[in-house]
Amino acid sequence: MAESEPLQAAFVLRQLERHARSAPDHVAFTFLREDGREESLSNGELAARVEALAGVLAREAAPGERALLLYPPGLAFVTAFFACLRAGLVAVPAPLPRRNGGERHLRALLVDADPALALALREAAPGLAFVMDGGRTRLLCTDTLQGAPTQLPLAGPDALAFIQYTSGSTMAPRGVEVGHASLAANVAMIRAAFGFDADSVMVSWLPPFHDMGLVGSIVTPVSVGFRSVLMAPATFLRQPQRWLEAIHAYRATCAGAPDFAWDLCARRATQEDKARLDLSCLTVAYNGAEPVRAATVRRLFAAFAECGLRPGAIFPCYGLAEHTLLAAGGPRGQAPRTFALSQSRLEAGQVREADRSDPDARELVSCGPPAPGVDLLAVDPDSCRPAGPGRVGEIWLAGPAVARGYRNAPFVAQAAFEARLADGAGPWLRTGDLGFVRDGELYITGRLKDLVIVNGRNIYPQDVEMLVEEVAGFLEPNRCAVFGVDDGGQERLAIVLEADRRLVRIARRGRGDAASLAQLDALVGRIRSAVASRFGTTVELLALVRPGSFPRTSSGKVQRALCRALAAREELDVVYAARYPERELHPRRRSSDGRDPSAAEQSRRTAGEMRDWLRRWAPRRLDSRLMDERRTMPPHVLLDLGNHGFLGMQAPLALGGKALATGDLLRLMEQLAAIDLTLATAVGVHNGLGLRPVLRFAPERLRAAVAPHLAGGRQLAAFALTEPAAGANPLAMRTRAQRCPGGWRLNGDKHLIGLANWAGWITVVARALDEQGMALGTVALLLPDDAPGLRQDAEALTMGMRAMVQNALRFDDVFVPDTHVLGQPGAGMEVARDAMAFARLGIGALCVGGMKRCAQLMLRYASRREVAGGRLLEHPVTLARLDGLTSAIDALEALVRALGAYDDRGGAHGAQGARGGLPQEACMACKCVASELLWEAADMLMQLLGGRGYLEPSLAPLLMRDARVMRILEGPTEALYVHLGAGALDGGCLAFAADVLDGADVAQQARAALLEAGATCPGYAAGELCAWTLLVAACGDGPAAPWARRRWSALRAQLKHGAPAAPATLAARIDAYADAIGTPDQEAAGEGRERDPLLEPGWAPGAGEAATRASVPAPAKMEAPAPAGLEDTRALVRRCLLYGLDGGVETLGDDQPFAEVGLDSLSAMPVALELERQTGMTINAELLYEYQTVAQLAAYLDARRAAGTAQEGAAGG
Repeated sequence: MAESEPLQAAFVLRQLERHARSAPDHVAFTFLREDGREESLSNGELAARVEALAGVLAREAAPGERALLLYPPGLAFVTAFFACLRAGLVAVPAPLPRRNGGERHLRALLVDADPALALALREAAPGLAFVMDGGRTRLLCTDTLQGAPTQLPLAGPDALAFIQYTSGSTMAPRGVEVGHASLAANVAMIRAAFGFDADSVMVSWLPPFHDMGLVGSIVTPVSVGFRSVLMAPATFLRQPQRWLEAIHAYRATCAGAPDFAWDLCARRATQEDKARLDLSCLTVAYNGAEPVRAATVRRLFAAFAECGLRPGAIFPCYGLAEHTLLAAGGPRGQAPRTFALSQSRLEAGQVREADRSDPDARELVSCGPPAPGVDLLAVDPDSCRPAGPGRVGEIWLAGPAVARGYRNAPFVAQAAFEARLADGAGPWLRTGDLGFVRDGELYITGRLKDLVIVNGRNIYPQDVEMLVEEVAGFLEPNRCAVFGVDDGGQERLAIVLEADRRLVRIARRGRGDAASLAQLDALVGRIRSAVASRFGTTVELLALVRPGSFPRTSSGKVQRALCRALAAREELDVVYAARYPERELHPRRRSSDGRDPSAAEQSRRTAGEMRDWLRRWAPRRLDSRLMDERRTMPPHVLLDLGNHGFLGMQAPLALGGKALATGDLLRLMEQLAAIDLTLATAVGVHNGLGLRPVLRFAPERLRAAVAPHLAGGRQLAAFALTEPAAGANPLAMRTRAQRCPGGWRLNGDKHLIGLANWAGWITVVARALDEQGMALGTVALLLPDDAPGLRQDAEALTMGMRAMVQNALRFDDVFVPDTHVLGQPGAGMEVARDAMAFARLGIGALCVGGMKRCAQLMLRYASRREVAGGRLLEHPVTLARLDGLTSAIDALEALVRALGAYDDRGGAHGAQGARGGLPQEACMACKCVASELLWEAADMLMQLLGGRGYLEPSLAPLLMRDARVMRILEGPTEALYVHLGAGALDGGCLAFAADVLDGADVAQQARAALLEAGATCPGYAAGELCAWTLLVAACGDGPAAPWARRRWSALRAQLKHGAPAAPATLAARIDAYADAIGTPDQEAAGEGRERDPLLEPGWAPGAGEAATRASVPAPAKMEAPAPAGLEDTRALVRRCLLYGLDGGVETLGDDQPFAEVGLDSLSAMPVALELERQTGMTINAELLYEYQTVAQLAAYLDARRAAGTAQEGAAGG
């Protein structure tokens, strides 16, 4: 017996070693990339890689220490998991953190697991720097390690194998500790129940960090010795058919998933899809991890019987992480058994059979008999006695596969893992699931903690959810949560549903439209009536939440507990809610901007106080003309604004800010602009471009250190994107940041950077290169003003905005640590796009304020100025212009308000918003229309004042100079219109107008006009029409609608105008003007401003007067490998270009820039996605700006492929 214990404990590893010796070439794992290509590992290759990596890990950490596995789905995870087991480490699988919220979850997991190592791939390392920040965990990139097989002892029988962190917890992470012996026992149970042998084949998309994906799809195949074909969960969720096609292609004998996934396959499969499938190979199609629905079983068989799916292959099962995985299932080869029972009796805890046609009947699916070696009881949870025949009880388990317990939770673990019956028998595992055993098979009725007890009756949430999904009609599975809410000591029923876009639009209109409100009330009435009829109880609360905000786990399960907690805290993203009629039909909801009512009210109150202070302060303390003449702001101006919160308007209160909603911030910016456009711009630059990236993208420690100084006005912040030869175009950006140990080296120039010379912190966006000089995309870096190598260059003498400093910046080998990276390396433009979207919306608010000031001055002058025939105000031209101006103000204000409210709701329109925020195209459109309308207003003011307007004291010249730059700031109107026009028919503004602003009619008319104009329509004109469509939609039926529609109709008519003359024709015309006027350029010496070189501190004899500047390193040139391989890659690049370009690819030369055939930032996205799909590499769209020809891009891809192959071979030992 002494020899059998370690053999049992190391059973999985011994099996891997045995298969590697007996069948080294047999394929153990295949990973399917989204492009259809596969990567495979044989038994021999897997064993060799595991041994090599285990040797490295054993040197880095002691046996029993934890190793966090942070991998995307793929073979690297498989190798790392088994290497941890071989090295005696405890594997802790975890998902890579998502960009929004995942870091917080991972930090909590780090605290609980306290791992010595975190294992990842090199490409993920920059985004995981916080893992090592201040803790003992060391990050190892396993694809860069080289090792050799080492003689290592096997883990003992009582040693831990891995910690499985359960999904869906609303509390701290709860880790289930699974030992080697429990793992071996459960694998044996799975093998027996599923009938696995060496000829089996599995196809799985389940996440490897969940028990069903890890134990079922990775550990069990290795133990038995059969092939497992893996794919990423995202691949399945995007295209469920891909899973079925893989089952067909690889002749899988086993495949499994939760109930919702099988239901999704059955619903989505078309007749054409099914015609290509042969599923007769499946002997086990297991359904587990969530309640198995009888309707799903029937739908699945009905959908795929014609594809050869046999009823006996459908295999319902039951398991949980606390039991390693499987507890019951099958039996294999028999069709699932269903049982109809009385719903009303079940609510009393009794099991009574019912006729299936009885309205009171509820149909359950058997989860099969207990797995071999499992003891299973249904126990009364209160008395701890067996429930007895005909009674529902909590399911208790015992056997060798029960896990050790919960990590760092001894009291919770004792209650769950060491339960004893009333007679002292035990220990047992309490599962928390309710059910009963009938004819030796397990039936699950629900979760003990999810039960809603209404007047002594047990309401099972999943039963109500199924009914609601059926009645609502618009739901896919797992889009509804039912739970209990306390009502003065009594529990009531609450229902939360995920609305579709149609209901969101109806809810938005319903705020002021009785017909729309009636539609929603009718839906609520149908649901309440159905629930009352079926379950005999009323619904206390029914809420519709915004798409994408419904609480689900990463494996798709409904998070009822989290939903209940969010509802209790009023943090659900509700678009409509209704309560029990006798209490209040439409209860207090979240405010119209989507924020918590108390927070929204506080924001409005704070903004009102700030506005009142501003109106008192400005007349006493501000002299705009003096600031303009002196080209600076007096210190007291910024100090006063900072002391009153204007430099931290959206920073949280805890960081010294005012925590204003976006809508309230925009109203303050409008007020500031009416007082002084330059001052408003300076405040906007600091808040929107300077502080916002820190708040939204900085690592937590950096944000905590920097944000309070910025929010309190003790320091200013700047944003450096534009360059002398590039503007804000990433295609032409020359500033580069190259990876180096511990951070980045920054070199290059920026110019016209607002507030740069006054700023304490500067966000710099640069092209990112790896250590070898290969492009990574872009990166956003936060620099202190005293960073060595950062130089403030000359201030710009601007025409307008003269009181706000704008200057150039120079970076000479500036070192920036990894802790100062904003967002993710390679995705710096995400930071830039978010900041610029917000800045463009801010410009919209500034323009509203400026236009209102113009209208004030026009009215003041026109009502006092006497002209022939009476006052100037009564002149028809004046009236027409004021009428148009006030309409423009109303229309633009409506658009700005709508976008502000959208941002306060969190944004939910497609993929336009960065990190769930503002829609890029809509903000571009707002900025363009607003700046053009402000220029019109300033011009009208100047014209109305006549000669007086030309005098500086009239304020009109100052206002006009400041207004003029708005047409250029954050992207010139013409360039942005061309961008909007390029994507006019692909969503963008028209989709936003239709879906968010309820302007489906005007959006459809604009689309029809663009289609009619066809290819002859200039991009600028198409973009302008899209922008004005947004404005018209925002007006709705308001007083500005007729004016806006007239302007919009004129733009539609202009689409039919012919194209302008060719460049050569226009150049010839203009060149001919020299005959009349010559070339009157002035060449007088002018004023000398160069400093005498003899006064320079670094002067040397013979030194030139102008210091030479270090050149910015160019990206490393990619030399092509073998010509044949390069030729194939070039063909691939051309194929992928077709996904973003309508034409010109066929004639595109290998060395011809992509820009010449129309590739821009919009069309680059689908090209990058297709490249990623076909190559299996991570492709950032910004790489198409770095490698701008077919030849360059093909060489880069081949070099990356070659480098990856070399590294993979090295890692394999």
